[in-house]
Amino acid sequence: MSKYQELCQAYAVSRKAYMDYREASLMFTQSLIQALMRYLEIPEGQVAFVPVNKEPDPEAIYPLAGAMHLEDDAYWHLGVVLNLGDPSGACPPQAVLLKLLVKHREGAFGVRLGQDEEDILIRPDFPQDMTEFLEHVFTAVKDSYEEGLQQFLDHETTRKIGFGD
Repeated sequence: MSKYQELCQAYAVSRKAYMDYREASLMFTQSLIQALMRYLEIPEGQVAFVPVNKEPDPEAIYPLAGAMHLEDDAYWHLGVVLNLGDPSGACPPQAVLLKLLVKHREGAFGVRLGQDEEDILIRPDFPQDMTEFLEHVFTAVKDSYEEGLQQFLDHETTRKIGFGD
């Protein structure tokens, strides 16, 4: 085998490892989103995905894979939009943007709600790990409204949870 062929072989092995890593991360993230929808009892059509590394096209509908991107910090970054509405109809609906970060770690996944948080480790054989993260998301969203209620009521905005800004 020539040196060039060795380089091509190294590239092919590296590319396959990346694609396998991406696929495992995507499958986990998909299961995480499905669990979140069940846990929060979110009706169909009230969740969307957006990239957080660029300004999303407001007319685009992003698939999960199209909204996830791998950053230099080795985490997959994803924007998850929850569309919340006031059941009484007194206030306009609001889009809540959650920034999820996911990283594969030795048979488990580290998950964060925002850049500045510590990982919550989710192991596949420990459902309580998933529940801990889902409860964390619920609490973060609820607290953001309870602590900033007047600001929310005064403005029709997109709430960003997990962003350092």
